[in-house]
Amino acid sequence: MNILIINAHSSLNKGDAGIIIAIIDSLKKYIPECNIIVKSRFPALDANAYDASVSECICNININEKTGKIFKLRYALKFVPILLGSNNRERTIDKDYEWADAVISCGGGFLLTHGFSVMTLQHLIQIKTAFNYNKPVIIYSQSIGPLYNKTILNLTKKVLNGITKIFVREKISYNLLKQIGVTSPVEIVPDAAFGMLSKETDTVNKVYNDIKTKFDGKSLVGITVRDWNFPEVSDPEVRRVTYKKSIAAVIELFTGKYNAACILMPQVLGPNKFNDDRNISREILAELPDSSNAMLLDYDFHPRELKYLYSKMDMFIGTRMHSNIFALSSLIPTVAINYEHKTQGIMEMLDLKDYVLNISDITPEDLINATVNCWQNREALKLHLEQGIPKVIEQAQLPAQYLSELLVRQAQVG
Repeated sequence: MNILIINAHSSLNKGDAGIIIAIIDSLKKYIPECNIIVKSRFPALDANAYDASVSECICNININEKTGKIFKLRYALKFVPILLGSNNRERTIDKDYEWADAVISCGGGFLLTHGFSVMTLQHLIQIKTAFNYNKPVIIYSQSIGPLYNKTILNLTKKVLNGITKIFVREKISYNLLKQIGVTSPVEIVPDAAFGMLSKETDTVNKVYNDIKTKFDGKSLVGITVRDWNFPEVSDPEVRRVTYKKSIAAVIELFTGKYNAACILMPQVLGPNKFNDDRNISREILAELPDSSNAMLLDYDFHPRELKYLYSKMDMFIGTRMHSNIFALSSLIPTVAINYEHKTQGIMEMLDLKDYVLNISDITPEDLINATVNCWQNREALKLHLEQGIPKVIEQAQLPAQYLSELLVRQAQVG
């Protein structure tokens, strides 16, 4: 069986990479003889990231925070007619879609927009091309929305109504799809990355041992931060400053009162400056009055190694959602900072709603209260995770099981 995974972003985002690694693991578990190709926006970066072939996605464009409006408009004028038109393979010809028996739109949170988003159109075209070739398509544990732009909302609905089955990873996305009138079958499952196995290597063991030596047996608190443009608030720069102050306040508290070391652990290293967690990590460290018991872990780890390292923390504070997933699935008590509804939904799924805060209104006091609560209850939280995570991991593989059954039925009919 030939399976095409589309909508991959970049393996420099260890969460996105972890999703695809976990999907491939599950596919090979339930469809052992399958062949897999991953369609990526950055195929050169991702060439050796996965246990699968990698090729460039269709209609690939390079948009970042400096891209001008005229450039975006040119692509919008090209993309919208493709999405509005009937299935017409002459518009988007691609041999990988022809090769595939089924197409997976990989897990993540890319079908969303706060305004008119050309990147969302590009993701939708990747899905619609599968319809051109009459291939079954499943959406594999995604978050969808918000969809504030009416044009994007209507185009997304049009594409989603052609999907064979949609798996979303939290209730907020499920409710949105029902609200906008999506008619394809929808099921809630945990994020695919819950099922990614960690990996102990000599490299990650050396780094961990160096950390333990440097901080002389102190408790370890892992932290991920990210830059954010606060699209839903009127004072984004003020909110950004408050977010950084909140992280700094928690570092000061735990390195002082709780005799811990705080390790800033970049989850995303690119592909651009805004999405490189090391930059804002350095800003936060530079603002600390005493950073002797805090450090930036500036390494490019494989996602499996990163998960292994998170498993060695005594507590975790994560802004990057998949850092939280890596930590939680390793049974580490975690406080999550929500920047899109996906984090809120996933923490609620785990009955951990008291340990998630919204980045847009976070304050040092609120974050301190949540992290102290987590620290004081960490043994009970570990027990809670021990009881719940095995079932979550099992459920995270349901889309692969579904696809296996679908391909069997397809082969019997064909």
